[in-house]
Amino acid sequence: MKINNKIESIKMIEELKLNKFPEKLFKKGDEEKVIEFINEYPAEYYAIRDKSKPKGIFKLAVTKNKILEEIKEYEMYTINVSSYNYANNQVLVGEIEVLSNNDIYLICSATPGDSVRDAIKNPDYNLKTNIFDRKLNNIPYFNCLYEYVINNNLIDIIVEFAIFNIKIGIKKENIIIYELRTNY
Repeated sequence: MKINNKIESIKMIEELKLNKFPEKLFKKGDEEKVIEFINEYPAEYYAIRDKSKPKGIFKLAVTKNKILEEIKEYEMYTINVSSYNYANNQVLVGEIEVLSNNDIYLICSATPGDSVRDAIKNPDYNLKTNIFDRKLNNIPYFNCLYEYVINNNLIDIIVEFAIFNIKIGIKKENIIIYELRTNY
């Protein structure tokens, strides 16, 4: 499986039927569609992510009444129900890559409310190891995360995730998938 950009990541997450927050892709000028989306998925906070380039502008906690103002600077973007609504329930966030040779790359944070970017900048765990390393037992919810990766055949793919102590998202599960990456 090859994923070359953020748009392909969105499509692959949908194709694989992975759990995510309600989310939709928009382009400049889609204000009416944005209003329909936030009316369909009412929440206190939404996240806006630039999908036109890697490391684009990302806003984690935008209130409903600020959405139309905040999207003006984007050409292509997604809006989703924000993880910020569940910050106190978040137990782990970051990215993992489980390779077919049993190696694991894991960078994550156990700080409630951290984003994936926060976890990468200031991780609680940053490991390059293999599945047999006993240190993995010290990472909260690691077994749950590893099982999710294996069960969904996400081998040799960088998986951006968050784990919550409640069931949330479109599939009402504890794990949310934000992005999948291979070639970017």
